[in-house]
Amino acid sequence: MESWSDQVKQVIKTNLGGIKERDLRFFRIDEFIRNIERTEKFYETCPECFKHKNDISAIAGNIREAIKAPGEKRRELDRLTGKISRHMTTAHKFYTPYHFTYLYSFFGMVTGLLLGFFGTKVYPSEDWIALVIGFIAGLLTGQFIGAKKDRAVRKNKQLM
Repeated sequence: MESWSDQVKQVIKTNLGGIKERDLRFFRIDEFIRNIERTEKFYETCPECFKHKNDISAIAGNIREAIKAPGEKRRELDRLTGKISRHMTTAHKFYTPYHFTYLYSFFGMVTGLLLGFFGTKVYPSEDWIALVIGFIAGLLTGQFIGAKKDRAVRKNKQLM
C-alpha cells in the first residue's frame, strides 16, 4: 500500500509534466515535495503538520494551474510553501544550507565592530585599525562557530 506522501507526489509529478525546469525552481517545487515527506513523518504528533497535510492534498491537484497562471492558486501555493518551511524550521529544526554560518557571521561582525569601537576609545590614535581588527575577528569567529553548527545540521540530516 502506497503512503500518503507517495500518492501526493505522484499527483504532483503527473500534473507538472512539461513544465520548464526554471519554473519548477522558481516556485520551489523540490522544497515543497521534500516538505510533503516531512509533513507525513510528523503529522501524527504535530497538529500543525496535520493541518498542512490537508492543505497540501487540496493544492496538489491544482498545482499546474498555480504555476502556469498568476492568481489565487499561485498565491496559495507560495503561501503554503513558505508556511510549511517556516514551520519545519521553527518546530522540527530543519534549516536551510549555511543558516548558522550567515547568522553567526552577522552577529560576529556586529559584536566585532562594537569591540573595535571600544578599542578606538582605548587607543584613540589607532582608531580605524581597532575597528578593522574587531570586524575581522568577529567575522571569523562567527564563520567558525556557524560552520560547526551547520556541520551538525548536515550530520543529523536536518537540512531543508
